[in-house]
Amino acid sequence: MARDFVIACPEGQEKNLMDSVEYLNQKINLVQSQGSIVGVDRIIITVALNITNEFINQGSPQTFDLTQFRQKISSIEHQIDEVLAQN
Repeated sequence: MARDFVIACPEGQEKNLMDSVEYLNQKINLVQSQGSIVGVDRIIITVALNITNEFINQGSPQTFDLTQFRQKISSIEHQIDEVLAQN
């Protein structure tokens, strides 16, 4: 989406963060290239739902904590809202 952000990252996790950024960019580009979804908000929400679906379908029920996952998604949504409000 051609935006730059400053994001805090635990020491030693920089590569994981950059890998996450690259993965997110790939997913955003895929949704944008399909052309059926218009608007930054809708693209971001679609990508978030797609990634969430991938995550849920890959994890085993014994290791997946739905409550913790919902809290993390809520936190991410809050961060997205703050960034979008700045623009």
